[in-house]
Amino acid sequence: MGTWRRKQTWVGVVAIALTIGACGTERAAPPSPAGSPSPSVSPSPSPEPEPGEMPTTFAADVSPPELPPEDLVPEAADVTGEWFAFTDDGVMVLIAWVEPGSDLSRLPRGFAVWRRHGSAPHWRADLVRRHDAEDGIQELQISTADLTSDSSDDALVFEGVGGSGACGRWSAIDLERLEVTYRRDLCDGRIEPGPLGAPGLVVTRSVYREGDAHCCPSAVRKTTLTWNGTAWHITDSTVTAN
Repeated sequence: MGTWRRKQTWVGVVAIALTIGACGTERAAPPSPAGSPSPSVSPSPSPEPEPGEMPTTFAADVSPPELPPEDLVPEAADVTGEWFAFTDDGVMVLIAWVEPGSDLSRLPRGFAVWRRHGSAPHWRADLVRRHDAEDGIQELQISTADLTSDSSDDALVFEGVGGSGACGRWSAIDLERLEVTYRRDLCDGRIEPGPLGAPGLVVTRSVYREGDAHCCPSAVRKTTLTWNGTAWHITDSTVTAN
């Protein structure tokens, strides 16, 4: 009789212990078989690089061709173009650049006008225009010419945003006063300096008739603008059929 009671007591203790273990312990998941792929994790987007510092001066009194282009643009930027403008205030240097970014189709860009001064620092960035990636500028081109018939070069700047219509913003800048005298957003067209001996702006645009495909406009309109000292005025306009 005593032996049976001891066996009954021992079975009860074991049963209680198993019950406690089952309630208080979470069973570990079995290890994955060797070679099984781990759950995929979406990569975090790359952070946008911080904009580099833009230099505003170059101390040495050197001639325009001797200026090192890489010292005239923001830190880590690449030079994409350099132009010289012959003005009544001396030769100016215009420089364009592209900066690093996480999306190669949308990179920060900009340009600056460097002017020579008589006192140190002798070269100074008197005009700086920077665009961040969200502005969507994909191309930046500059031409220098006398646009206003004052025998001093101006700048014609194109900031392109791409697309089938080669859209973008055109700006004419008086380099002596560093003021924008003309600005226009344009698609399916271009603006150029007037021909030699006839300062001004020549705007060429595609003319579409009903049913024209985008590749094949019916005509081209050419408009000439001249500066009268205070504003731009249309002095000629022609339409030529294709």
